[in-house]
This record gives sequence, structure tokens and C-alpha cells, in this order.
Amino acid sequence: MRRLGILLALAAALALAAGSAWAGGVVKFGVNEIRSGAFKSNGDRILWGIKAAIKEVNEKGGLLGKKIVLVVEDNQMKPEIAVRNVKKMILRDGCQIIIQGSSSGVGGAIAQIMPRYKKIYLDVCAEAMGITGQNFTPYTFRTCLNAGMHVKGLAQYFAKKGLKKVFLINQDYSWGHDVAKYYKKFIKQLAPDTQIVGEEYHKVFNKDFAPYISKIQASGAEYVITGNWGTDLAQLIVQARSLGLKIPIGCTFLDDDAVMSIARESAMGCVTANMYLLGVNTPRAKAFEEKFHKYSGGKWPSFVAMEAYLGVKMYMEAVKKAGSFDTQKVIKAFEGLKYEGPVGTMTMRAKDHQVQTPVVIGQVKGKTKYYPFVYPSPIAIIPANQVSLSLADSGWRPYKGR
Repeated sequence: MRRLGILLALAAALALAAGSAWAGGVVKFGVNEIRSGAFKSNGDRILWGIKAAIKEVNEKGGLLGKKIVLVVEDNQMKPEIAVRNVKKMILRDGCQIIIQGSSSGVGGAIAQIMPRYKKIYLDVCAEAMGITGQNFTPYTFRTCLNAGMHVKGLAQYFAKKGLKKVFLINQDYSWGHDVAKYYKKFIKQLAPDTQIVGEEYHKVFNKDFAPYISKIQASGAEYVITGNWGTDLAQLIVQARSLGLKIPIGCTFLDDDAVMSIARESAMGCVTANMYLLGVNTPRAKAFEEKFHKYSGGKWPSFVAMEAYLGVKMYMEAVKKAGSFDTQKVIKAFEGLKYEGPVGTMTMRAKDHQVQTPVVIGQVKGKTKYYPFVYPSPIAIIPANQVSLSLADSGWRPYKGR
């Protein structure tokens, strides 16, 4: 009995110590992501980035003294399921914020219901223009590029290469149509004699690209532009090369290690762009990579993992600036916030809640130190003001309230 009493006293002491370490309690972040199916790897990487950012902060005492706890739900990349998840995560689980990135179709649905719950939707990867454009709400903050900024970076690269004939192939939903629309707009501004020799849209999770590749070959295109991501990008590249298409493919999401583990040497010579690419040779970039590597358990900040990490860090800076988790106070603090990212200052534009950030261009030249397969290497950094879009170009409309 005495031994039992000692053990119980010890357990009570440990519980008290654990409780005092987080005397401020916990705050819950909701992650409404794809956790199953063909695009699960995208959701995996978003979670890697979120978890790395949270681990870093929790190890340093939490956010405003509170331990951050994740609530994760699978939206199966279906808007209606994502909407149901939001209701549960906020009303039942008590989540302070909803984080999502895989699929602009899903992101757009989440954004439109957040005014009902008066909580922030942090868009870390979904890039369709409408999310912070014509469908803007004050509860949405996008910490990644939008489609226009993304392809404006690519347009600047290809305009300087002197290639004149481009074929556009994209997934048939809001994101893919935005890529085509804005690439045409910016390439015509930067290289007016460019010809759009083809424009095709295909279903998401397409398995047979042969008909599209035949059209590209017949068009006389000198290069391709695609906003495809995940398995659709990997299969487009692999099938294109296997069918003899040798021209450069300009991509928005080729910095995905899951895609590159499939595409491998088929992607040699392809070009990509994003708000960061592994291998930027500056002290700040190297420090960013090493910090992520440490807190993620040995992973690298590539693709959406990098975007999710930076997005969560920006949100947490807004909370610290506000000194509160109150949604309205955080919104006010987030608007105009400046955050020092790995390649320059990231600024949250107050009007449309769209981050303004530099863009890194990369090309697949061979293996890097990061993965056992070929991977894009940075070749240029484009300043934020050269890829920024005006509010008018973004299609922004003031929020009227609903």
C-alpha cells in the first residue's frame, strides 16, 4: 500500500508538472486536407510543413503561452466533405483556424463558408484567382502565390528565351483555367509575337495523355505550359517523353519530390517556378532549409511543405502581433504584415489578403543533395514587385457581406 501511495503521488506530481508547463492551455488548429486517394501525397506534404512550424513554436513555449494542437480531417478532395469538416472542426472541436491547400475547388468552398463561422481560413497552397479575387472575404488569407503571380514568373523566363510557340495544357477546373488565362495575358505583354498554338483541358486524375501529346506534336509548339500537379503532372511528363516529345515543359509544381520520384530523368530540362526552391545559395535560404530539416524530422522544405510551413509561420506572427487569438484582432494584425522569408520579404497585402513575395525559377539539370533522383535547381529569383498583380488584374471585388 505504501508503494502504491508513492507511485500515485509521483504520478500526481508529474501531471502537475505537465500542466504547469502549459498553464495557458491549448489552442487548436484545424487541418482540412486530402488524406486519401490519388493525391494523398500532396496532403502529406502540407501536413509535414504545418507540423514542422508547430513543433518549432511548441518547443519554444507555444503561441501566446498556449500549446498548439492539430485537428486533422480528410476532405477526400471533395468540396462538400470539406464544408462538413469545417462545421465539425469549429463547432465541435473548437478549432481557432482552418488550414488547407490541396485543390482550389476545395479551397474556394471553404473560403465561402468562413464568414458564417467568423474564423480565419489560411490558404497555404490553393492558387485559383477567385479565392482572394472576385470571391474575396475578410476571413481568407492566402500565403502562397496565386495563379497570376505564378505564371507571370514563368512568362518572364520564357519571354527571355526567345521561344515563340506555346501549347497550354491544364486540368479542367478553376485553377487550370486561371493558369491558361493569365499565362496568355502576361506572355502577350512580355513577348507580343508569341503564338498560342494550342489550349487543352483534361479531367483531374487523367491516366491517358497520348491524345493531348499528339496535338502538341502536331501544333509545332516550341514549349508547353502546364499548371498540372500531383499524379497529373508526373504522368504528363513521363508519357510525353516516352512518346517522343522533347520540347521544354514549363510547370508550376515540378518542385514536388513525390512527382520527381516518378518523373525522374523524363523531367530533365523542364522549368518550374514557386515562392521558394531548394538550393538557393544564400545564408538566409540555407538557414531556412536547415531549420525545416530539423523540425520536420529530416525532410526538406520543398513544394507545398515549404508553403504550409511559411503560411503557418506568417499566421502565428499575426497572432503575436495582435497579442490575442481573437479573430478580428488577428485579421487587423495580419493585414499589411511583413515576414522575412527565405528569399526576401513576404508582405500580406491588406486589401485582398494576397501575399506579395518573390518567385524563384528552377530547371531540372540533374541530381541535387536533397533527393536520390533529379530535382529542379534554382536559376533565377524574380523580385516580388515584378510578379505582383494589381487588384484589378486579380479580379478583386470588395466583400459585401452575407
